[in-house]
Amino acid sequence: MISFAQIIFRDPEFQPYMNDLVKLVLVSAAVHQICFTCVSSLPFAMGQVQDAGLIFLSAMCSSIIKSLHELRGDDFSMEEVLATTLFTMAVSTAVLGAALIVTGKLRLASFVQYLPMPVVGGYLAFIGFYALEAGLSMMTTQSIKEPADWIKLADWDALVLSVPGVVAGTIIFWVNSRWDHMAVMPCCLAAMLITFYGLLLVTGTSLDEARASGWVAEPPPSPRTITQIYGFYDFSKINFYHLTDQIPTWIAMYFVVAFSSSLDVAAVETALGKPLDHNHELQTVGISNLLSGLGGGFTGSYLFSQTIFTLRGKLESRYVGLIVFFLEIVIVLSPFSIIAYVPKMFFGALQMLVCLDLVLEWLYHARNKLLPREYGIVWLTFLSMVFVNLELGIVVGIIIAGFNFIYSYIATSSVHRVMKRSRVERDLRERVLLQNMRMSIVTLELEGYIFFGSSVKVMDEVRRHVLVTTSEKQEAKTSTLSGASPLLTRGHAPSPYVARSLADTFNDDLATLDSVFDDQEIHSYSSTPKAGKSGPSALHAARTRYFILDFEKVSGVDATAVRSCFNATKELLAQHGIALIFASVPSDAERLLRVHDVIEKEDGSGTGSLVFDTLDKALEWCEDELLVSEGVLPLSESTPALAGNGSNEGQHWQLLDELLPCPDGSPRKDKAALSKSDGTQPPADNLAGAMVTRELGEMYVTHLLKQEGETLYRAGGLVNGVYFIGYGKVDVFMPSKIHEGLGPGFRGRKRITRICQGGLVGASEMILHKRHQFTAQAKAPSSIFFLSKSHYARMQKAHPTLAARFQQAMLQSMAIGVLESNLTDD
Repeated sequence: MISFAQIIFRDPEFQPYMNDLVKLVLVSAAVHQICFTCVSSLPFAMGQVQDAGLIFLSAMCSSIIKSLHELRGDDFSMEEVLATTLFTMAVSTAVLGAALIVTGKLRLASFVQYLPMPVVGGYLAFIGFYALEAGLSMMTTQSIKEPADWIKLADWDALVLSVPGVVAGTIIFWVNSRWDHMAVMPCCLAAMLITFYGLLLVTGTSLDEARASGWVAEPPPSPRTITQIYGFYDFSKINFYHLTDQIPTWIAMYFVVAFSSSLDVAAVETALGKPLDHNHELQTVGISNLLSGLGGGFTGSYLFSQTIFTLRGKLESRYVGLIVFFLEIVIVLSPFSIIAYVPKMFFGALQMLVCLDLVLEWLYHARNKLLPREYGIVWLTFLSMVFVNLELGIVVGIIIAGFNFIYSYIATSSVHRVMKRSRVERDLRERVLLQNMRMSIVTLELEGYIFFGSSVKVMDEVRRHVLVTTSEKQEAKTSTLSGASPLLTRGHAPSPYVARSLADTFNDDLATLDSVFDDQEIHSYSSTPKAGKSGPSALHAARTRYFILDFEKVSGVDATAVRSCFNATKELLAQHGIALIFASVPSDAERLLRVHDVIEKEDGSGTGSLVFDTLDKALEWCEDELLVSEGVLPLSESTPALAGNGSNEGQHWQLLDELLPCPDGSPRKDKAALSKSDGTQPPADNLAGAMVTRELGEMYVTHLLKQEGETLYRAGGLVNGVYFIGYGKVDVFMPSKIHEGLGPGFRGRKRITRICQGGLVGASEMILHKRHQFTAQAKAPSSIFFLSKSHYARMQKAHPTLAARFQQAMLQSMAIGVLESNLTDD
């Protein structure tokens, strides 16, 4: 506490009153301790005047003295200085306590932790440097408050008085680092006192001679009582003009003390091994500071080291705090001055110990705990505080940390290319077609907050992932060289590439869009499928036709990004005949995009891009459009003519027969497909047994006509069989009750898949003999064939060839589902 008093009242004007000011600090420490003992949830809590806020209090003292010097020269009285500084610090401490109580009551403890750690590290290193200057000032009786004052140490007398304390502090720091035991520190302090008085005895030097030489502080001529000391708070002497100047310092002190207290609570929490209520503990700190300020005291908080020491000593009792409180009161009431009998080098050594501990921790060891840029911010914050001032140093550190965050946020990839497919299960024909064409759908997954800084990166990623044919690239370059911008010449006119079939681009090489306006060739991709033993490969590059931006992980968008990024992206893709589609856009971002005409209006009008509620719906739309572009009407949108004619029931069974594959896995749907590999026809009875006739169909399969909204089965029900979709749509989804019961963050029902013509529902569950995990519901008028488990078992015995076709359909559906999942990021 004596060292802390030296830090607060470091100015030479306070030295004649140091004995009395030390007692004020001890009174404040006792108030903090009794508050922590009575209010904290930790019975072993130690709370004292802390170093986190002392620098700000010291800055207030120095600021007031400097202002008085500038205002009156040397004519001001110390009564005015003491009254003004003590009152300012007391009010600041009380208001700080009230602010901390409100912060805890509002449960905003996490808010104060937004102060960047590198800034706090630079501040803590400055505390160490500040403590060293205070120690040197006390040992040499010189005013060392800024780097220019260090030249005063060149004086021989000042050097002789300061070196022993610096060396002793360094030795104590080394010993404490080498041996971790609770008795090390007391032994070191005792050894220092014994050594000092031993040298006085050996050299025959009296204590008065040591005081005259500057080794020990002079005793006060007449020690003041505690009531006389509180007489310093003379309201008639207070200069209120200087109070408002301390508001910026108080604001910085609030955040630093709150942040430091939160760190102390977190450290105690870690050592204790159980969670603590940070808001309650912050209120405890607030109460102690409020009462300390009302009592004319100073800021304080948890004394982490002593709290942990008490915990590890198994002294989990509030009596420990009470004993500390009473001891501090006894020292305050003692009639003599402690500092008049303890050498200055003793206090200087303690200040050197604090300096080495904090400076080495944050200016040296922190290089392994922080990123290089963060470590640089620690140094910049520290140097700003040393060479400018405390408040500006914190502001500079926060600003630099803010720019570092922006740079890091931009540098971190917030855009990812993903391979996705819709959750629509189609028939084999459509799935094979989409397998070949799916690479023409490019999906970018955006993440985080898209703002003016990250919009450039998004635009670059768009250009990097769009593929166009080399002929288009050459045309774009020609337009650029001729001075005409493709964007301006084409405007919103339909691109000639829109109507081109994908087959037309399979013989062209492809290039990324970022190389269209770049003189340097980036890379070319071949769109020609590589031939294999069983035909063309399904995996190949394709010209981009649809570009989806998935906003599911986007927290927000600013107006600058909308104008400079998404609007420009829409125009850039439009000139190449590429449709831009938005999915899962947050409501605020959707409003901005709609206002700037990037996406269509709510009624579907306008020239903006399409927007879908989910990525799944966007992918489904793109896949349907791809099928249409190839002259294939998606079966999910069509009702077969033979099924639409209800006059002939046998046509339903013809439809089912055409949807089933052959037993050998061939997707062909005519009788020729049932021939053997050598071209011969199987026996007539086998052929008849493999066909789904009306007689066999009615024997084994139940034909159902479901209207929109009707349920096939519900989650939790027994699996009775498998459903084949003749035409229509069936959605398989997880009901909202089950989905929301999985845990926090799950809302509403979740669509698992959509089954269209030729698809199967419940096949995997039937094979696994499980209950239904999801609910299946028709989303359009649907023709459905139901094969029960019992009828399937009879079919396997009586008509094995027909049963093999049903089995092959189930295996084929599950196999291609696995393949599609392997090829996409599912």
